[in-house]
Amino acid sequence: MKKGIVFLICLFFVVGIISWYFFEQFSYSKKYAYFNIPNSKTDSVVTIAAIGDSWVSKHSLDSLLHYYMKENGVSCNVISSGHPGAKTKKIYQNLFENKDDNFSSKFILEARPDFCIVVAGVNDASSQVGAKNYSFHTTQIIKTLLHYNIKPIVVSLPEFGIVELTNKRSFLKRLRCIVYAYLNNNNKIDNIDDYRNVFNADLRSSGLMDSVIVVNFDKVSDDYIHHLDLYRNESHLSEKGNQKLAKEISNVITNNIKRTYIHPN
Repeated sequence: MKKGIVFLICLFFVVGIISWYFFEQFSYSKKYAYFNIPNSKTDSVVTIAAIGDSWVSKHSLDSLLHYYMKENGVSCNVISSGHPGAKTKKIYQNLFENKDDNFSSKFILEARPDFCIVVAGVNDASSQVGAKNYSFHTTQIIKTLLHYNIKPIVVSLPEFGIVELTNKRSFLKRLRCIVYAYLNNNNKIDNIDDYRNVFNADLRSSGLMDSVIVVNFDKVSDDYIHHLDLYRNESHLSEKGNQKLAKEISNVITNNIKRTYIHPN
């Protein structure tokens, strides 16, 4: 009798852990309430922010963006906040985290930049969380930025070695990705185009397409295998890749400034 009770307790415990894991992996974040921010911007210099995952962490794009914007004739300040390994769900939540949290990006909103670049989605895609999950959280990031009158500059989900990365994983992790791909993406490991298509469709249906600038990552790299020199590994850009991405983003922002006359210098 006692063994049966212990077995049931252990079973419930295991089921609870598994259920919690799946909930954390695939659930959607709650929508956070906006907070008041005084308009602290007092100068006419363009401020560009960047948020995202490891592609933005350690200020990897900051100096490059500053250099290429200056090359385009635009003086600017650049600030950034990157969270290595984060999916779009966590990147959205970080905008509302207390500033004593290591990966809080609340200061980005408080700085009221003119533009905010969003580089994210590689971890969503490689973890096979589903296109709707990725699109929902990216859209929430966009809505948050727009609420604070910050122009969102969203880099389309980057091309990377998603199949190669999956094949390098241990057997259990690879099996997990295959199962998740079956559940969330019609059994396709390479989900990049599907995630992009769902996101673009959601932008159109929500009326946000005209409020956001999407940087087409294919102009940086349209195929991982054919542009290996742009990558440090399957899921990260090399220095050359970062330079090309920063230059493309800078050109997009510069063209927007020229059209709208936002503090040109």
